[in-house]
Amino acid sequence: MKRETTIIILSMIILMATGLLMVYSVSASHSSSTNLFIKHIIYLSMGFVGFVVMSLFDYHYLGASYILRYIVWGTLFLLFLTFIPGVRLTMGGASRWIGWRFISFQPSELAKFALVLLLAVRLTQYQDRIKGFRIGFIMPVVIAAVFVGIVLAQKDLGIPMVMVVATFIMMWVAGARKLYLIGSASLPVLGIIPLIMSSGYRMSRVQAFLNPWSDREHTGYQLIQSLSAFAQGGFGGRGAGAGEQKLGYLPAAHTDFIYAVIGEEFGLLGTFITLALFVLIAYSAFKIAANAPDLFGTLLVTGITSLIVGQALFIMAVTLGMLPTKGLPLPFVSYGGSAIVVGLSMMGILINVGFQSRVQQVPQKISGTVQTIRKSTRKTRATV
Repeated sequence: MKRETTIIILSMIILMATGLLMVYSVSASHSSSTNLFIKHIIYLSMGFVGFVVMSLFDYHYLGASYILRYIVWGTLFLLFLTFIPGVRLTMGGASRWIGWRFISFQPSELAKFALVLLLAVRLTQYQDRIKGFRIGFIMPVVIAAVFVGIVLAQKDLGIPMVMVVATFIMMWVAGARKLYLIGSASLPVLGIIPLIMSSGYRMSRVQAFLNPWSDREHTGYQLIQSLSAFAQGGFGGRGAGAGEQKLGYLPAAHTDFIYAVIGEEFGLLGTFITLALFVLIAYSAFKIAANAPDLFGTLLVTGITSLIVGQALFIMAVTLGMLPTKGLPLPFVSYGGSAIVVGLSMMGILINVGFQSRVQQVPQKISGTVQTIRKSTRKTRATV
């Protein structure tokens, strides 16, 4: 899978270079944000280290019970720390971070990977009973519900939605009975409705999505400015650094709405290329998944790709007014520490599966690896 891994790496490099340019463009226009660019370089450097390490680290070891246990329980511990005053950090009215002084981390970003890893192990372990209702449907749904529920309690709706989508795609690829999956497809929607109706600010976002001009100075302001950026960009854009919406008009221009900044400065052409790069990543990654040495690798790549590309498509749709406004970073492009480091590290795992896919594996070794995962996870069933 040399061609696929090369395409993914080159696409990521182009996206990261675009992000560097956009973050610099935004930070240069605000005297109080000049350190954003330097921080972004630091985060990218840390993420690159994680990418290289995980691309060289045999992904099969992630299925070992002792590593799986530390990742899952460690992630849950970090998630619970976000509810402890003095440890948690509150930004924008939400307590999703932990840290001290200049150091912060968002555990929900790690929770996405922990969920995908645990599902990949369990769905591989119980492959012989994947068609059953209890193992093929209830078990993965309960696992996902634990992580999704905790993140929802942090007043975050975006990441849980991405996690739910990744879970269902992994269940589908693992071979769960399609009747269960199709029949339950409406459950996430039915669950979101009461969450939206019970929160005033979420209801206002939905109303702004339906008609942003009804309250253009408040709830609809962000979406209107985003659409204005795309309109001003036209086909070819204003040019790098020449955008005006980042000059205090478009909130979160370096994070949630960086796609709109790309649209203004590089036009329709720039936004299309950005979208095409994520499509290339998805296509190449799913080819790697289809040719992975074992089911565990297939499910890992499927889950990681669903998280990364699914989030990218979601945030693009938000900035274009196709979905209600919800804050999420554009993978590899937006400013942000936890998302960049975890995202690039996950892509390193994906690349490692790709490296092993193009190596002529010995069938007994593959079979032995799957059996090792099954045996090791069976021994720790009560602890994870």
